[in-house]
Amino acid sequence: MENKENLVRAAKDAAQGKEQREELEADILRAGVAMSARETVGRFGNANAEYIKGYTGVDNETGKTFAKGLKAISKHKINADPREAEKNIKQQAGYSAEVATTSRDNAESIIKGSKVRTMRSDDHPQYGSNHTVVDRVQVIDGHIIEGSQSQMKFVGNRDELFSKIAREDGKFARYRGVKLELPSEQYADAKAYCEKQAAILRNNAEHAEQAGKPEVAAKLRREASNYEELGENVRDSGLTTEEAIFYRQHPELATIRDIARTSHRAGMEGAKYGAIIGGSVSLLKNAFAVAQKEKKLGDAAVEIAQDVAKSGALGYGTAFAGAATKAVMQQSSRAGIRALANTSAPTLVVNVCLSLGTSVKKYVCGEITESQLLIEVGDKGAGMLSSGMMAALGQIAIPIPFVGAAIGGMLGYTLSSIFYQNALDAARGADLSRERLERVRAIEAAARAQLAQEQAELAAFMAQEMPQLHAETQQLFLAVDTASGTAGDALAAAVNQYAGLLGKQLQFTSQTELDAFMASDEPLRL
Repeated sequence: MENKENLVRAAKDAAQGKEQREELEADILRAGVAMSARETVGRFGNANAEYIKGYTGVDNETGKTFAKGLKAISKHKINADPREAEKNIKQQAGYSAEVATTSRDNAESIIKGSKVRTMRSDDHPQYGSNHTVVDRVQVIDGHIIEGSQSQMKFVGNRDELFSKIAREDGKFARYRGVKLELPSEQYADAKAYCEKQAAILRNNAEHAEQAGKPEVAAKLRREASNYEELGENVRDSGLTTEEAIFYRQHPELATIRDIARTSHRAGMEGAKYGAIIGGSVSLLKNAFAVAQKEKKLGDAAVEIAQDVAKSGALGYGTAFAGAATKAVMQQSSRAGIRALANTSAPTLVVNVCLSLGTSVKKYVCGEITESQLLIEVGDKGAGMLSSGMMAALGQIAIPIPFVGAAIGGMLGYTLSSIFYQNALDAARGADLSRERLERVRAIEAAARAQLAQEQAELAAFMAQEMPQLHAETQQLFLAVDTASGTAGDALAAAVNQYAGLLGKQLQFTSQTELDAFMASDEPLRL
């Protein structure tokens, strides 16, 4: 009877151990996929922050306040007369279009890695508020790009606007020579219209010349040239009149839509990297299983395809949620949250939910006890903190957009999980008695508090120490690259200096000490 119970217990322990190994492998893979998206999350998160700045009219990172934000424009007064109200809405929609297109242009520049930024003239010291000609301008490193000045016009009658610009005595003659940004529906045939008008004016000039009116002919030719120049300067604002009105009437919803659209683009990039990592891991695992004749080739191919799809979906969710989360954190009014935006926290949002969700589900279903839930939560929490730090170090060591972060994240999660599990082995028997369970609960509560403290310290470390660590790492790489011949002691000194930075004293500091150790019976300390 006792042997039977032992066999049942052994089988149960084996099944539980297998399940834990599979869950750990899944968590490690998720950490790798999540950290592979860190560069994507950072880039698209910064882009999304532009939409938030456009909505609030404030850049909380720099403390700068802009002339107008979408939120403030939406609160402008509207005339009670329905006809005047419609006119007011369209006029204010033009202001909203300026803000929205500026946010879009800057977001696109960030995504493409360009240093060019677009500013409204109201926010540039050279132009000031309500400039009569320039609405928007492009700058690079604070300097205005020549020929980038533009005027945005959202009017009902485009052809009338063109006439007021091209005519010598036109009301808007001052807009000549600058880019003219139009609603998308008015831009399509704008250049063709200007060319047609120029041709008509030149034909009229010929007739005037023949009729003995040279001054009239000269004026018509100048106006024809104005139309030709205007045709070259018209630009598509990227917004229709209807979209501009939507930004005026529903600025918050329009901003959310912009963030969702940009986050979707981040998700598509994240899906690509996730599929590469998940597919690579699955290919190696299944190739080994086929070689060991543990799995058929057809079954392996199906599993690889499934893993690629799952990892791609995880990569998409990670990048999508991370890009949106980073933008909100980056533009938070609280400095602590803004600091966390530059760590791995936004990237790990989806990974945290998925990883801890499995533990919570098992607890709710009665598969694990409360103490086991706390152990798993602590294990995964420590793993995610370590994966974030190791991802940063991995990206420094391997400066490829996603490879270094992915490898560092997987390594950090693996190491942390091993250390944490070893530390808690002595507490796994806490369920044997109520008294011991209470002790474990107290230990777990302290562990959670410690994890929170470590998270704060990690954020401070990332903000303050990473520049020094990066510099020291480059020095170490330089020492490795130049080490040859008798340069062993110099390399050892560089390695020991780097180890000291990380709080570790190595056993050997020179070739002489290593030679003496090899000739002795002294044990090696790791």
